[in-house]
Amino acid sequence: MKHIFIINPVAGKGKYQHEIENNINSYLKDKKVDYDIYITKYKGDVNKFLISKCEEYVPYVFYSCGGDGTLHEIVNVACNYEHVSVGLIPCGTGNDFVKNFENTINFKNIEAQIQGKSVSLDLIKIRNEYAVSVCNVGFDADAAFNMHKFKRIPFISGTGCYILSVLFCLLKSLGKNLEVELDSGEKIKGKFLLGVVANGHSYGGGYKCAPLAKIDDEILDVCLVNTMSRLKILGLINSYKAGTHLEKDNIKKYITYRKCMKVKIKSDNPINLCIDGESYIYDDVDFEIVHNAFKFWIPNGAEIQNKVEVSQFPS
Repeated sequence: MKHIFIINPVAGKGKYQHEIENNINSYLKDKKVDYDIYITKYKGDVNKFLISKCEEYVPYVFYSCGGDGTLHEIVNVACNYEHVSVGLIPCGTGNDFVKNFENTINFKNIEAQIQGKSVSLDLIKIRNEYAVSVCNVGFDADAAFNMHKFKRIPFISGTGCYILSVLFCLLKSLGKNLEVELDSGEKIKGKFLLGVVANGHSYGGGYKCAPLAKIDDEILDVCLVNTMSRLKILGLINSYKAGTHLEKDNIKKYITYRKCMKVKIKSDNPINLCIDGESYIYDDVDFEIVHNAFKFWIPNGAEIQNKVEVSQFPS
């Protein structure tokens, strides 16, 4: 087994990558471990590197040392090869995928990583793309899409760009007219502030949008939030972040939550769709859960969160 650590030098503004590289070399240099470190050079560079390595048909563990976007890139190549696993050392801005595990401190422990094991996890298939965590449409997807409008403003950070984009979107008409068709045959039509199709439970740097989601249960979690006044949005935010929006009486009346294996979202107009934080534009899109779609390398001492499933959801 060879361990390759793929470091994205710009993820999370590059705050921890040098430390991670030092920790890898410090721990492994005197160990009998076959390992290498690859530092990505530009967006998309990792694809060519991974394909060349995967086609050697040698057992590899590729560690994504970056954020959810880096993990997304690596998984979309690795899932095509049965002899490789994908590990994760989170050092991005959001790091949402790792929140689906217990004892997450072990993900930054090189000894625990090397002593880890491979487990099979699900993915969401969207046309020819796979999502590891969450796909989202609506207000928050628009805010992510419009961030580029503010990136050229001097002295404005990434967070500052996002805040300006949120304010920009709040000035526009809120809500998308959507038709959501589940594999059960149920059709849900309406004007929605936002919606998610989830494999994992969190996105956006810690918003627990799908609190009942589990990354290995062969199920998609769909959460739709009805349009509401701007004042009520402020009351929603804290509950949506904490994952309590299915429980609070003053919030859950705006929520439609379903579980399924396939779902289709249609719109009369092109809509922004975020796939693990990356922006796309579609008129309609099909989502399908793919069970045991890739091998994930889980460090020793960490484990997948287990949730108590309930039989009924707010409608």
